[in-house]
Amino acid sequence: MNAGLAGAGPLSFSEESLARGLDFPLADNFFQYGAGSMLADLDGDGDLDILMAGGANNELGVFENDGTGHFTNQTESSGLTPIDRASGIAGADYDNDGDLDFFVSGFLTTSRLYRNDGNFTFTDVAAQAGVDISCPAFASSWSDIDFDGDLDFYVSVRTNTNLDPTRNFMFINNGDGTFTDMAGPMGIDGGTTPTLLCAFFDYDRDGDDDLYLGTDKGDHSPLHNFLFRNDNGVFTDITDAANAYANVDCMGIAVGDLNFDGKYDLYMTNTQPGNKLFMNDGLGVFSDQTVAAGMGSYNVGWGTVFADFDNDTELDTYLCNMLGPNRLYRGSQTWPLIDEGASAGVDEATNVFCVSVGDVDGDNDLDMLVGATEGQVNLYINNSADAATNNWVRFDVIGHNSNSQAIGACVNITADAKNQVRQVRAGTNYKTHDEYTLHFGLGASDTIDDMYVLYTGNTARRDLTNVPVNRTWTIYPESMLGDPNGNGRIDYFELFEAIASRTGPGNPIEPGLEIYDMDGDFDLDNDDLALMDLGIRTPTRKNLGVGP
Repeated sequence: MNAGLAGAGPLSFSEESLARGLDFPLADNFFQYGAGSMLADLDGDGDLDILMAGGANNELGVFENDGTGHFTNQTESSGLTPIDRASGIAGADYDNDGDLDFFVSGFLTTSRLYRNDGNFTFTDVAAQAGVDISCPAFASSWSDIDFDGDLDFYVSVRTNTNLDPTRNFMFINNGDGTFTDMAGPMGIDGGTTPTLLCAFFDYDRDGDDDLYLGTDKGDHSPLHNFLFRNDNGVFTDITDAANAYANVDCMGIAVGDLNFDGKYDLYMTNTQPGNKLFMNDGLGVFSDQTVAAGMGSYNVGWGTVFADFDNDTELDTYLCNMLGPNRLYRGSQTWPLIDEGASAGVDEATNVFCVSVGDVDGDNDLDMLVGATEGQVNLYINNSADAATNNWVRFDVIGHNSNSQAIGACVNITADAKNQVRQVRAGTNYKTHDEYTLHFGLGASDTIDDMYVLYTGNTARRDLTNVPVNRTWTIYPESMLGDPNGNGRIDYFELFEAIASRTGPGNPIEPGLEIYDMDGDFDLDNDDLALMDLGIRTPTRKNLGVGP
């Protein structure tokens, strides 16, 4: 790879779990190979709350963020009850009521689907929903695979554990609070292979989520990973054609574009024979570039994630290890990469399985929640100097239908001729859930030259220009523009509010006015007002007393 931007200063984190109120002792979770975690806004106030599994006495723990990255334990009144051998966690608004629900997979115990009832209270509705499975379940991942606006989810199963023959599940949302398993009929149940994790991502960038399955024991037998291409809800096994076999004990999958070509690359953890970095050649075929990148690691790896921790545009790679130090490979276009885990203060050396990533303290860089199999959960706060001096931009993408979190949508930006892409995903890494907000480091770039959002199903695309940096922007689909009350029409009240908020051509808006930016150029001028006026249907000007 060619030389690129290098970090000027070291990556740096401090462990602050107890100092920030995250007192959650972990039980011995070795039997199910780690218990999951989630960073997500559970109460709709714009900051990241924390959900943890695998606590002492089998607790599920939920912690409320006060907006500064300090937490209050809300578990006692939450309705969450202990679950023996809790495994993975992934959240999505399955019932389309505007708040985040979540699935907790149980390893050889009954899984749960918690409905969010507001104010940090939750109800287990797994039985009513038909997803109260009891098997060696591991991870789960959400997507709208049939483009009906209702979110579906996949559950990976370590088939034949304790002679349990249960295969993977593909739960299709029926739109009435229930789900139907269609993994078998759709040909994506994984057969008899022991699947540890599942990853939905748009492998071929055609606007729908494809499915990658990580298989256990692939390094010791003909077992291997699977890649299924999604074509309008019909899945085809393209593992061979994409060279995606990966004969590894696959225990973690990071998805991201490392070389700025607009295609997703894969990093997979393994046992001592070494992890695998699969680079997408741009034509949909992967090649093993592990040795060149220096990312073999050669420990027993588990959860892993790509994230730009120093806001320099390059994706860094964090990975959890068992019986060895965790690693943090500093992103660069110059290979081999350097492991900065020790100097960054994140080389936890106990048996560590799970990692979640998000901006916990609201300072516009990415922090990490890292869980061990026992002891105290680690909350690593990012103090990297480069993260504070480099530019950045963050996007909260709103769905164009009842998929309100826009799961599956891809955001593409170009700055200084460098292309970056991120996808809204639910259920990532290994048994965990990252924040929904899409975070882009920009380095020295202070201008975004081009940007577009492609929604899942390829049903809508929105192009935007003149995007100001160092802001968190809410991106609305065209169907919602000019209509903040959400009644499906633009009325004069909304037009008058836009007029009162007008910034004029070339004068950037501030966050909070994005819904009135009809032409997507980040100012609010007569062009936007004219487009709003075309959509006005009610009430009439006469009713308002401002015209005939």
